[in-house]
Amino acid sequence: MTDPIDNNASAAQPINTRPSRRDVLKLGSIAALGALLGGGALLGRATPALAEAASTGTLSPSESFDIVIAVYPNGTLLDFAGPSEVFHWLPNTNIRYASLEGGPVTLEYGVVYGKTERLADIAKADLIMVPGGSDLTAPMQPAYQAQIRRLADGARYVTSVCNGSLVLAATGILKGKRSACHWAFINDLKEYGAIPVPERFVEDDNGRFMSGGGITAGIDFALRVAAKLRGQQVAEFAQLLIEYDPAPPFHSGHPRDARPEIVAMVEKELPGASKGLARIPGIR
Repeated sequence: MTDPIDNNASAAQPINTRPSRRDVLKLGSIAALGALLGGGALLGRATPALAEAASTGTLSPSESFDIVIAVYPNGTLLDFAGPSEVFHWLPNTNIRYASLEGGPVTLEYGVVYGKTERLADIAKADLIMVPGGSDLTAPMQPAYQAQIRRLADGARYVTSVCNGSLVLAATGILKGKRSACHWAFINDLKEYGAIPVPERFVEDDNGRFMSGGGITAGIDFALRVAAKLRGQQVAEFAQLLIEYDPAPPFHSGHPRDARPEIVAMVEKELPGASKGLARIPGIR
C-alpha cells in the first residue's frame, strides 16, 4: 500500500516524488485493464467489450460494490492480507476494514493493524469477510457476534477464511450450510450446525456463502470471489499483477501430503488436529 500524503506538509520538507511500486503497477494496470475491457470501463462507462468480458460475473461493469473485512484481536494477518490485495485490484470495489471498537487492532504476534472503522457504524455490506485467528475469544463475544450477524443478514455474500468460518458459524448463519475451514479445526464446525467440507474453496446457496480453507487458501478464495463478482478475466488480471504463481519448496501444506512425522509434530502442538478437532481459545 502507498503511504498517505500529508497535504499540509511544510514546503521546506523534502518531498519524495518517486512513485511507489504499487503506484506504478496501479497506473499501468488501469491503462491495461481499460484496454482489456474496452476503454472507459473504470470510469463506469460500460462498453460492449467490457460487457462481454464481465458477462460471467454477477455484477454489472459499472456497479459499485462494498466489501467489509471484519478484524479482531489475535486475528491472523495473512488471512485477510492476501484477499485484500486481490480485492483492491477489482474495479468499482470499495474495501473497508472494521473491528468492534474501531481504531488500531493488535493481531497475532503483536502486529498492530492500523485504523479500522467501528462495525456498528457500518450500515450494510455487499460482502462481509471474517478472517481466522489463533485466539477466537474476541470474535466469539456477544457484542462482536451481534454485529457480524447483523451485517451478514443484510449482505449479498457471506464469506470467511480459515477458522473465521467458526466465527460465522457461531452466529448461527451457517447452520445447514457447507463451509471450509483450516484442516485442524474443520470438524469443529459441526458444533455450530455447519457442514464441514475439507476443500480449499467451498460455496453454498449459489455462492452466497463462500469460504476458504486455511490461511494461504485466502488468496485462492479471493480469486474465486473476484471471478464470481467481476468475471474470470478480471480475476486473472489481478492474479497476474500480484504474481500469484505458487511453487512451494515442500509438499507439506496439508496432512494428505505431509510426512507422518510432520503431522505428528503439529498434532503435539494442536491436539486433535489430525481429526480436524483442534481447540483454540474461544471455541466452546
